[in-house]
Amino acid sequence: MGRTPRDLAQALGTIARRPTPALVWRDGPERVELSGRVLVNWVEKAAGLLVDELDVTASDLVTVSPVPHWRLVVIALAALRAGARVEFTHHPEPDSVVHAQLETAPDDDAAAQLLLVVAEPALAFACAGPLPDGAVDFCDEARGMPDVYSGFESPDPTEGALASGVAHGTLLDAAVDAAQGSGARTVHLPLTEGWGDAELLRLLGTVAGGGAVLLTARPEDATPEVLAQEQADA
Repeated sequence: MGRTPRDLAQALGTIARRPTPALVWRDGPERVELSGRVLVNWVEKAAGLLVDELDVTASDLVTVSPVPHWRLVVIALAALRAGARVEFTHHPEPDSVVHAQLETAPDDDAAAQLLLVVAEPALAFACAGPLPDGAVDFCDEARGMPDVYSGFESPDPTEGALASGVAHGTLLDAAVDAAQGSGARTVHLPLTEGWGDAELLRLLGTVAGGGAVLLTARPEDATPEVLAQEQADA
C-alpha cells in the first residue's frame, strides 16, 4: 500500500490506484461492484457537485438518509472530502444545508435547504419521476462533474466530521480502529439497520487498509452461498 495515509484525501488517493474491487453492493437480484478507482471517482464527482453546484463549504452540515444504499455512502464520503459535517438521519435539522435521500424512500419532513435525490436502480442515469421543487437529481448531475475534485478548502482538523464526535483530524484513525485490522480481505457489512457512523467508519477503514466491503441491504441477501461467492468474512 506504500506510505500510510494521514487523512481522508490521502486515503482516497491510495484507494484510487486500486483496480481491484473495493465495494460490492447486493440487494436482491441487484449486484454492483466498484473497484477502488471507480469508487473514488464517484466520491470525487459527488464532492464537486456538493461544493461547485450546491455551495457546500467546510464545516457545513450535510445530512444523509440512513436507508441502505451504496450511493448514499458515496455522498457521505464526498461531504467529508469537502470538509463538511455528516449526520445520518431521517429528520434533518434546519441548519442542514443539503439532505440526501433515496428517491423511493423520501423523508417527508426533511427540513434541509436543499434535497439531493438518489435514484435506486444500479444502472439509472436519473431519477424515474418528478422531483420536489428545487431538488437536485444526484445521478443526473454527478455524471457531468469533473473526475477529480478540485476544492480548495481543506477541512479544519478540529472541526466535527461525524455526529458521534469524530473530528476531521481523527477521522482516518477512527476508521482504521473501526476496521479492526481486517487487512486485505472482503468484509461483510450488513445494513439491515441502515447506515450510521459505525458502518461508514468500518467501510472507510477496511477499504483504506486494502480490503473490500460487501454491503447487503437485507438478511436474505447475505446467505452462506452469497458470502462464499463473494469470498467475504462474516
